[in-house]
Amino acid sequence: MNLLKSTGKITEDFYLLLNAEIPLFLADGDNPVAFDAGFACLGPFYAEAIGKVLGRRPLKELWLTHSHYDHCGAAGYLQKHLEGLAVGAAPGAARVMERPGAVAVISQLSKVAHAMMKDEFGLEAPDIDFVPYRVDRVLREGFEFEISRRLSIKVIETPGHTRDCLSFYLPQIKALISSEAAGIPDVTGYIYADFLVDYDLYRASLEKLAGLDLAFVCVGHGGVIAGPDAAGYIQKAASQCADFKNQVERLLDEEHGDMDKVMAKVRACEYDPKPNPKQPEPAYLLNLKARVAAIHKRLCDQSRADA
Repeated sequence: MNLLKSTGKITEDFYLLLNAEIPLFLADGDNPVAFDAGFACLGPFYAEAIGKVLGRRPLKELWLTHSHYDHCGAAGYLQKHLEGLAVGAAPGAARVMERPGAVAVISQLSKVAHAMMKDEFGLEAPDIDFVPYRVDRVLREGFEFEISRRLSIKVIETPGHTRDCLSFYLPQIKALISSEAAGIPDVTGYIYADFLVDYDLYRASLEKLAGLDLAFVCVGHGGVIAGPDAAGYIQKAASQCADFKNQVERLLDEEHGDMDKVMAKVRACEYDPKPNPKQPEPAYLLNLKARVAAIHKRLCDQSRADA
């Protein structure tokens, strides 16, 4: 799989900034738009990287794919320090900032992220608290925005990873910013299906994305799938997603619904033998539990419906 990890220009007027594992994507033009804002402690780094591309021109918009701490963490910092910056997100992401408990969790996880910055990413990041962001532009399915005469964005609702998950398509350059909605590939080419809230919503989102003409797929962590691999990536992600579901269903049957035993067996083949770099173990286990739970719930719902 051709996975671009180098920061800088991906193609004309489109950039990957700071770090492929915690990226900020930037589409340049008369109305520049950035996508996602990683960890809270990286706010100054993102601002500096944006400035190197735009110079004295202002960043007009920052659009968030979803409200997880590793995608919205620095949004409040950037909104505070970049004059006139409007933050765009799904209605659900806007509501997250109205819930004190959710803000507290994002703040706590942001502290954990800061503690791992040097070891995981080699960055001496400042200890900056998470600042809740204000959603200025509510983004919904089909909304289109013109960056310049030669570049525009279309919003695609892609729930499943979270209920507020969005993807963004730039048709003129055939680029998709999918975040976790289309999974996360590892160094072996295996794609982690990241349906943390609902398997069927996730598969429906993949089917929606499968109809796009793609030259670049910008995933949430790890880089950009480019060239011929981009065209077939969504179909591959959907196929591996179905394979994972079938595996978990079989293991749930074999282990009589024991989630811990199922997780141990999945981890033994999906995570333990894989080479580094890979997702930190605590994050992997947290996500694995959610993925297995989503399949377990789906089976239980089907059983009740058949009764």
